[in-house]
Amino acid sequence: MAARHLRSGVPLLQARLAATESAAVAQASRGLATQTDKPKENKIKVPKALYGGTGNYASALFLAAANANSLEKVESEILDVVGASKKSPMFSQFMKDTSVPKETRVKAITEIFSEAGFTDITKKFLFVLVNNLI
Repeated sequence: MAARHLRSGVPLLQARLAATESAAVAQASRGLATQTDKPKENKIKVPKALYGGTGNYASALFLAAANANSLEKVESEILDVVGASKKSPMFSQFMKDTSVPKETRVKAITEIFSEAGFTDITKKFLFVLVNNLI
């Protein structure tokens, strides 16, 4: 007889839990559905989706430059770096050489590009590249 009472209480318990759960879900989803007062920002999209590690770096650089309204300046600076690495194999090797301590590479890169008057975006990008060199 005790088992019969227990069985009859289970559907009631399930119904209570379902009602409580659906009320909690409704309350939580209602909070998510409300509109915020924040002004909408213009989302900048990368013109071409790039994949892999290099694609992630390129996309991040593009978005940072676009948000700062300095796409042309950053592009010309990156082209200058590429040109310098093509003209000077020693510079190119230094940028890639993992036997040079990271601190030395970072300090040299920071000094070189600060003296050259590069934007903070380009300097930070090159800093990240040199820092993440394995």
